[in-house]
Amino acid sequence: MFRDYRISYFRRHVKIRETVPLSFLRQSVGYLLSYSARKIPHAAGITQLDVTRLVEYTSRGEDSPESSLDEKSVLKRAVRRNYSAFFLKALAHAIYHVPCLNGFLEFSLLRNGGTLYHAEDINFSFTVHTKFGVIKPIVRNPHQKDIETVANEMRDLTRKARRTDPDELYHAAARALAWSALRELDPRAVFGFLFWMREILFSRRRTPREFQDIPPEQKLRVEDVLGATCTLANIGMMVSGHQTVTVIIPPEVTMFGLGDMHLAPRVVDGKVVPRWVITLCATMDHRAYDAGEAFPLYNHLVRYIENPALIYEWKPGDPI
Repeated sequence: MFRDYRISYFRRHVKIRETVPLSFLRQSVGYLLSYSARKIPHAAGITQLDVTRLVEYTSRGEDSPESSLDEKSVLKRAVRRNYSAFFLKALAHAIYHVPCLNGFLEFSLLRNGGTLYHAEDINFSFTVHTKFGVIKPIVRNPHQKDIETVANEMRDLTRKARRTDPDELYHAAARALAWSALRELDPRAVFGFLFWMREILFSRRRTPREFQDIPPEQKLRVEDVLGATCTLANIGMMVSGHQTVTVIIPPEVTMFGLGDMHLAPRVVDGKVVPRWVITLCATMDHRAYDAGEAFPLYNHLVRYIENPALIYEWKPGDPI
């Protein structure tokens, strides 16, 4: 009784292999992204980038066996192979020059018409696929850190994400947001608050055994996943997918998606030659800014890709 009539029909006429209760993470993702799809007018820009110079730069010295290199050289080689860290840092540098992409939107026509907050901090979250779902930890201000620091932080956060029970983490995050909603007396949070309370009172899931003996310092904290000003989803790290169209995570106004790096035919000087390429999708909240305001991001990103030393050799105090 009171079940969705379509689901009721399917339950009666389709053999069920297994019934899997949705985790709190899946419920949260479903609620948040459904809201995003309903409320945010998404505009997506998709471009294919020639990253041959980047590959050539990072391949220097590859002929030398690692056994013949000192520890510093081995570390430098490992960092250069970390394209995820390169693109996260390069995008942060590019966004620094295009501030409308970095921040959050308060859209309230009745109250004040709406406010776009350009954030000074560039808190870049990135997606980590785990056994129990995707978590997006945050690297804070990667444009102010050298590439080695960014790579180490991403590796550390990724390890912590895979040692963290997503339900436990997002319960804590929901609690922090619930207190914020109560302080602001925001009625828009009522539905989210109710399904959070229902999950606390009538949870159908137990903490997996593999998370029970992990000390807190080896897990992600709430501060590691709340407060992002933009997000990078790198599907190319998981599948051979050339393209992804991402859904913005409110109140952020920009989300990036990277495909895999692959060889493709390109025309160079009138000849068809193999080049290393990667597809970048930038999804924009069209309420916050027009697409034309985001176009300079492409020029800045191409500058870093064609001159990788601007990222790999960058040190705190250097121009961005």
